[in-house]
Amino acid sequence: MRSTQAEIDLSNLKKNISYLRSIVGKEVEILAIVKANAYGHGSITMTKALIENDIKSFGVATLEEARELLDSGISCNILILGSIENDEIKEALSRKIVFTVYDLKQLEFLLTLDETNIPFHLKIDTGMNRLGISIKEISHSIDLIRSNNKLKLEGIYTHFPEADKINSDFTLNQIDNFNKIIKEYKENIENVKYFHAANSSGIINYPDSHFNMVRPGILMYGLGDSGKQHLLPVMKLKTKIIKIRDVNKNESVSYGRDFVAEKNMNIGVIPIGYADGLPRAVSNIGFVRYGDIKCKIIGRVCMDLTMIDLSEIKEPKVGDEIIIFDDSYTANDLSSSIGTIPYEIVCGISKRVKRSYL
Repeated sequence: MRSTQAEIDLSNLKKNISYLRSIVGKEVEILAIVKANAYGHGSITMTKALIENDIKSFGVATLEEARELLDSGISCNILILGSIENDEIKEALSRKIVFTVYDLKQLEFLLTLDETNIPFHLKIDTGMNRLGISIKEISHSIDLIRSNNKLKLEGIYTHFPEADKINSDFTLNQIDNFNKIIKEYKENIENVKYFHAANSSGIINYPDSHFNMVRPGILMYGLGDSGKQHLLPVMKLKTKIIKIRDVNKNESVSYGRDFVAEKNMNIGVIPIGYADGLPRAVSNIGFVRYGDIKCKIIGRVCMDLTMIDLSEIKEPKVGDEIIIFDDSYTANDLSSSIGTIPYEIVCGISKRVKRSYL
């Protein structure tokens, strides 16, 4: 069995959910985001664990991700947050999967179907300039929805592009505009159940954005900058040394020969590469840990293998454990070292990396 594995600590997940609930309170429903294989943590197992923590609703990006949960036998409320084609809408309806309408043409398509009381959430663009109907289209959407019993508007929502900034006038303006939008829909359409805007950063930094539903993602997995002092990383990534070799002064290591030894050194080979999710950008600048000792990554990260400097390790052995990231050097730290975000690190851990759950 390949020794590279992601270790998922479900007790840390439980603690993060407890912290989340302490912020939003009992009256706000949690739409747990489990898209992208639950940010690399394993969507099926994580969804089951979240259900055990009394989470009832889940957000995915695609119909395929929703199918994966349902086909595993999980019974829960699912909202597709991302793109969906007209033929996929028909399947979603048949499987009682709620989806997002983000374009007026989708509303018009729903009116051609035989079904009645079609449940959906409507996404409003308030500044992300991605998916969502524009503010100027709100009146027309209201006219279409309230005049036809085919449509059941279950929720309306928007998305923040910079809620990670604690004092963002742009975000405050979005919240103000969304309050006005909520009022407009409430005045014209009865029984809209959910209003939501807050992603993980919004939950921590903008309490006024909680409304009656929030959408935590990276927060649940114990990462991101917002609230990080209260969060525990759920994933650890580790591997083992599979080869130890001596490299002489002036010998090169790995592709491109852009690492050349300045002295005689002891190096280790570990079975993890960019196909597993270790970013190639850490080549020659990143490090891993052998116990408490940092070992620099030397040479280019390969598809399946990476070389590390063992010169500071006393009597290293094949089979010794190497930590890529854990509680003390987290995916946050790894991402910062190469100028990216922790989302990219954990979402990039490929399915060939075995997940073990504690």
